[in-house]
Amino acid sequence: MYPILLGINGISYGSFTECELNVLPRLMNIVDRGVVENKKPQYPDKSWWTILNMEPTNNTPSDPSLAPLVKLTRAALINIPVVNPTYGLYSIKLDQGTSYEEEVNNVIGALIKTAAKAPVIAAITAPDRFLHNNQSIKCNVYSVIDEAIGSLINGGVSAFILFSPYGEPVGPNEGDHEEYGIYIATISRPRHYDTVKLYEIGMLFRDLVESTLGV
Repeated sequence: MYPILLGINGISYGSFTECELNVLPRLMNIVDRGVVENKKPQYPDKSWWTILNMEPTNNTPSDPSLAPLVKLTRAALINIPVVNPTYGLYSIKLDQGTSYEEEVNNVIGALIKTAAKAPVIAAITAPDRFLHNNQSIKCNVYSVIDEAIGSLINGGVSAFILFSPYGEPVGPNEGDHEEYGIYIATISRPRHYDTVKLYEIGMLFRDLVESTLGV
């Protein structure tokens, strides 16, 4: 399986124990982990463009497949929230028209299938879409994601970066989240004493692809 970069918009470490997850806490103790920093306001499109461009810039190519990270890694894109509907092999509208179970399962299914032949950059938007206005279903959303990550790892993915570009929603407004997300990966973050910046996630995935594939 080829390396994968999977971003999950709007999750935080704090809910791993609260929601009694199994897979993500176990991964934390096996591979490298850290904290992603992203100051308010945090929007999905701007956050993901920073990752795809590998630098903190407002440059937004008309076609996400032309972004530097995508061209360098030749990665397939799945459900990337830089436009609405999202961009890639699987795509949804950024509203609540698609259930969180449907999105998560379809993204992971497409990811496993595609990673057999190419690197993959993918996103899950469910926490961001549903938890701004309904915290009561938080653990349901987390549990579906946790189970899907287990399927991903059991499906043979061994080189990966799992992250959230910002933390949990903390209010009803789109850009209002905790400022710290998760980083769980088979490639170490650049500074163990510091947070991971968004543009560094793109650079780390580039390095992961290069080291795994020898290119």
